[in-house]
Amino acid sequence: MMTFENTVIKKYWPAEDKNSDGEIMPQLHIQCEAELDNSLQVGHLFTSMVKGLVQITFTHQDTGESLTLPAATVKPFNVKQKKIKIGKGEDAAVVMAEYAQMTIVTKLDEEGELMKALYPIFNRQVIMEVEDFQQPGQPSQEEAAM
Repeated sequence: MMTFENTVIKKYWPAEDKNSDGEIMPQLHIQCEAELDNSLQVGHLFTSMVKGLVQITFTHQDTGESLTLPAATVKPFNVKQKKIKIGKGEDAAVVMAEYAQMTIVTKLDEEGELMKALYPIFNRQVIMEVEDFQQPGQPSQEEAAM
């Protein structure tokens, strides 16, 4: 599991895609930016992207409210830098912070409940946790090790 402390969901939108049988599947695309602390996080994101399915949990930093996407895909992402001011006035220091700009795709439920659940954490700083995908009904890796 990898934790990204400062993540902001920039936008999200419904979309449709066809599965291998030609059936239309409703999807939800979530575009977000996650601040990177070290290169291990970039490596974990890349590994998660290559694996395919991962489990992603967004947790609001103030309220502790969380939303879990049990099966999601991390699409190819960009690593960028932006300037951040620390302090105020003439004493303010400008530092460069790295962040990953990515799109996450997950299956959208018929009623659109997932879109409603995302609204309270939209455009706010959240904690994003990326874990390996767990089949429903299977114990997690930590539980299996016990």
